[in-house]
Amino acid sequence: MHVGRGESAFGAEWEGEAALGEIWPLLALSRGRLPVTLHLGTEAYGRFSLGDAASSMISNDWQVGLVLTADVARWRLALDAYHESSHLGDEYRDRFSAPRVNWSREIVGLWATRRAGQVAMTVNASYAVIQALDLGPAAMSAAIDYQGKPGSVVGGGAARLILALNADFQEYTDWEATFSGRAGVRFADPAGRRGFALLLTWLDGISPQKQFYLQKSRYVGVEVRFDL
Repeated sequence: MHVGRGESAFGAEWEGEAALGEIWPLLALSRGRLPVTLHLGTEAYGRFSLGDAASSMISNDWQVGLVLTADVARWRLALDAYHESSHLGDEYRDRFSAPRVNWSREIVGLWATRRAGQVAMTVNASYAVIQALDLGPAAMSAAIDYQGKPGSVVGGGAARLILALNADFQEYTDWEATFSGRAGVRFADPAGRRGFALLLTWLDGISPQKQFYLQKSRYVGVEVRFDL
């Protein structure tokens, strides 16, 4: 991706981001008309400078937590509780004399997703019950996703059109909006679980890297996603 207004000391440049995450179902608490399931969720991602191999690692962020979901008609409701932390790259810190932010938070959140055909609409509200920094603890977000039917893209087959838009609001930024979106094609097996996607992606707002949690960020790029 190319950063147009950089949050890090590298400024505007080409950067790369690698992310790995999954939500595993652990225990079915109920079945039938009201299925309730407990999940374990983990995620890690890092940001790298592609223009300076000597100090390429900018930062990396981590999450781990539990998610309780319930399916009610066309709604999926979720309650999650998770820990998140962030770390600054050693070479980056030494080169720019950048202080590491002690970003350690325990967060609880509520999610609600409604599906209508090929469209899914999601809202979220969360609160940091424990945190190392004295920041506004509340947050909200809203998203809309469209995933076309198989063959909805020129060429047919298993190709699906993907469109997504997300708006995120944090109390510690005085509720300034951060917008992000994706558009592209996803190829998947008949069940729709395993596959890969090639997407154009963009973000405009507050940095998603928690080491730069008050800095502005603006980027466009290409995303390759694997659903295994």
